[in-house]
Amino acid sequence: MEGMCAGMLLDDLYEVIEKLRKRIENHQDKLKQSEALTRNTLVDPLLRALGWDTEDPALAMPEFKLGSGFADYALLNGGKPAIVIEAKKLGTPLYSAAEQSVTYCVNDGIQYFVATDGRKWDVYETHRPVPLSDKKIISFDVTDSPANVCLDALALWQRSVQAGAVRKAQTPLLDPQHEPLFTVNKGESARAPVVSIPKITTTSEEGNWRSLAQWKVVGDKPPSEIRFPDGTTAQLKYWADIPTATVRWLYDQDRLDEAQIPVQSGRRYILSGSPVHSTGNGFNLPRQVGNFYVECNYNKVSNVRNANTIIEQTGKGVTPEQFSVRLPE
Repeated sequence: MEGMCAGMLLDDLYEVIEKLRKRIENHQDKLKQSEALTRNTLVDPLLRALGWDTEDPALAMPEFKLGSGFADYALLNGGKPAIVIEAKKLGTPLYSAAEQSVTYCVNDGIQYFVATDGRKWDVYETHRPVPLSDKKIISFDVTDSPANVCLDALALWQRSVQAGAVRKAQTPLLDPQHEPLFTVNKGESARAPVVSIPKITTTSEEGNWRSLAQWKVVGDKPPSEIRFPDGTTAQLKYWADIPTATVRWLYDQDRLDEAQIPVQSGRRYILSGSPVHSTGNGFNLPRQVGNFYVECNYNKVSNVRNANTIIEQTGKGVTPEQFSVRLPE
């Protein structure tokens, strides 16, 4: 159950980070002028994705008294402040926000302090007996690689805070049965994320079905189900499930072999025998199906397009027109 929870958390967190990146790109001029807008559109969504309901007084206390002033939030653990957060408008230098606040946290017995402008997040362990610059234990930028941001942001996951484990995650999914090693960059190794691959079943209800090849992606909610040429189906929860479930079916039907891969989109691989692109860089969000890896670090439109491309290049007689998705009601 813990592994399933972590997998769901990471998929949701990944999608939120993608949205935040787009908001920063599209609205940065407005965000640079308003602290309140930055909090509402960048800070609060990330905290909620990490399990902190900022509207629940049992979890978060806004306008928390700190020293001679007020911090934007205190995240609570057992009713006591565990982390104080100071949120600034986008583009505000963060170091000055930490100088006095960290001292106040030490005086009030609060172990962690976070300064953020919605894009950059600096996490300080206030009680470390070192200079201020060395108290910063984690720093991340939500516009960087979403997979890496997820690992850093998990330090602020509510369960991590409750367990007293405020630190960067080393491997994002906790499935004890699958932890394959792969090369991320030339000469570097890390553990590949392991996700719950959609299970293929033989039952399906009637619904609003669309051909995978002809479907125009609209809305933010992914299809609830995908149907394969033999009539079997798989439940979907995330956009990345579409190419992953497709590869799972092709693999189970012996329609994939090493001679057909890699399948590429530009210079990036979307399906390969190892989670490494032609550039030598590792996949950002690999999903393993048998001996194959699917790169899922794409937006919703690209994940659907990649599923079609994989079918076209590896299907051995099947076409994207024979696959369909059931749209949410």
